[in-house]
Amino acid sequence: MKINTHALLVFLVYLLLLAGAAWHALDVLQREMQLLAAPMIIGLALLLLGEYLCKLRRLPATPRGASHIVLRFVGWSSAVIILGFLVELVGVHTGWLFGQYDYRGVLQPELAGVPVAIGFAWLAMLLSSAALTQRFLQAHAAAGAFRSAVSIAAFMVLFDLFMEPAAVALDYWQWQGGTVPLQNYAAWFVIGFLLAYAGLRLGVLQAKFSNLPRHAYLAQLLYFTVVNLSR
Repeated sequence: MKINTHALLVFLVYLLLLAGAAWHALDVLQREMQLLAAPMIIGLALLLLGEYLCKLRRLPATPRGASHIVLRFVGWSSAVIILGFLVELVGVHTGWLFGQYDYRGVLQPELAGVPVAIGFAWLAMLLSSAALTQRFLQAHAAAGAFRSAVSIAAFMVLFDLFMEPAAVALDYWQWQGGTVPLQNYAAWFVIGFLLAYAGLRLGVLQAKFSNLPRHAYLAQLLYFTVVNLSR
């Protein structure tokens, strides 16, 4: 019997995230979930990265060679991971980007008080939001880069609206005063827009996304929703 690998991956993403949500709601395996949180964030980002790389390799060859766009994407993805980590580093130590917050030591390992997994989380959110934008706008050419980047940034802010209260409930991080400032969402939009616009202008988000990153986005929203409802 031939196994549909893509469908299996989608199923596993939902299974793992919804199982985690159920365990949180039932208050079981909490320590195990904390230990697995950062590896799962990194693993999901690498899964989306690897699948999209396969899509890029199937694009028609360019005058510079078939690997040119792949190298650009790898460079852009690496920059997103590094910059995502750096903006969090600046944010947590200064408070002027997102507001006053601090990580609680759950997402290990950390570097200078910021989880290493956070940079990978930024990449996963960007790819998932880009996939949703591609699906609903059908505009990823350079001429539509601005509109697409706005849409990607908006999907990222929507994601954060669900994530923030869940992350606080999971003790991933805490906000000073217990309230998420509007500044946080504004910063998310601006940073998400800039990173997405760079990727669109570089032409590294032109391949057709599968439905895996869209399902990854939706599965995480379901996870956050269950966590939020069980607070």
